[in-house]
Amino acid sequence: MRDYERDLNDLLKRSRRIKRAQLLEELRTRGGSFDAQISKTVQEGNPELQRTTEELQSSSQQILLQASLLESTNWGRVKRDHAEAGHLIRQAEWALGIVSAVTLLVSIWVSYTLPRQVIKPLLSLKEAVDQAAEGNFEIEFDVQGKGEIVDLVDSLRRMLEAVRQKA
Repeated sequence: MRDYERDLNDLLKRSRRIKRAQLLEELRTRGGSFDAQISKTVQEGNPELQRTTEELQSSSQQILLQASLLESTNWGRVKRDHAEAGHLIRQAEWALGIVSAVTLLVSIWVSYTLPRQVIKPLLSLKEAVDQAAEGNFEIEFDVQGKGEIVDLVDSLRRMLEAVRQKA
């Protein structure tokens, strides 16, 4: 009995390096050899112990069968969960791709819209100020809309009107 216990302890110590299927097979083999040793001892001794041994063998076989069924059920769950995780990853990749594409399109749109609404009025204002600096106070500004740039153009118009009246 002690030898069998030491043998199982050694097997469990090595279990991290052994594949699960191989470990189960070794456990079955060693359990079977232990049962055979007990049967041999019992057959030589008491017949009532022989009956108990047979019942123990039968129950150990049932336990091993249930363990095998449990392992296959759990492995099926692992496979199903793995497939579901892969599906979720693919969905996340699609969503990220769509968000990236929309972000790219919005940034391109902004890069074309911003110059029209901000840069062009500023360039027009710069040209008008340059002409006023040369002495041409009859400048017409073509700036429309709302915001600080339009307010600045209105202030410049008032300033040029004041300069025209003094001149």
